[in-house]
Amino acid sequence: MTVSSSAPSGTSPVRGVNILVPSSWYEFDIHPATRDESIREVVRERVRERPELADSRTALIRTLTRTADEAWQTGVLYFGALADLSDEAPLTASLTIAVLEADDRADDGPDGNLAALVAALKPVAAGRRPTDPWRRIKLVELPDAGSAARSEGIDDIELPDDDRMVRMVLMQTFVPFPGGDPRVAVISGATSQLALAEPMLELFDGITETFRFVYADDDPSAGSAGRVS
Repeated sequence: MTVSSSAPSGTSPVRGVNILVPSSWYEFDIHPATRDESIREVVRERVRERPELADSRTALIRTLTRTADEAWQTGVLYFGALADLSDEAPLTASLTIAVLEADDRADDGPDGNLAALVAALKPVAAGRRPTDPWRRIKLVELPDAGSAARSEGIDDIELPDDDRMVRMVLMQTFVPFPGGDPRVAVISGATSQLALAEPMLELFDGITETFRFVYADDDPSAGSAGRVS
């Protein structure tokens, strides 16, 4: 994801972000004008690699299209999806990146954004049942992006353009932009597999640890996951 950004004098500006998902995940353009062909192409490629998925081609396309549409409506810039549609236990998950403004910093110091983010996040105590909503808040250190705030647990999420709520395992990691830039990258992992909450949170954590900012003077061959302005 490539990001246009100003930066202090002498500091290379951020031009993007990068994240790595497992090879079993799907990555494709989610813009409505190009999404359908992009999804069909990645599914065609996956079926070539795994012919046993041929019978699930239509279901894969339908599932990926629905989740991509939901992601686009929420303003995300990058989208990756897991879709294992076996007959026994279909497993789906998504990972998105969005960029938000965070002008209401707690102070003018370098950790102002982070302090404001942590203060805004509220924990929720676990209920009686394992699938009841709960939320824990913590600080994490990303190897290539520094300190970040994290919210993780089970939450009821409102669907875009829909009155219904769905219960999801959700991890959101809020990474302040460097160099005094007031923006925040939000990495969100979500799945409806409530019985697998902790293993899925571990998976999202492993993926999020690969997140890094891409700077203007970085080697272009290193690649990036998308672009924002």
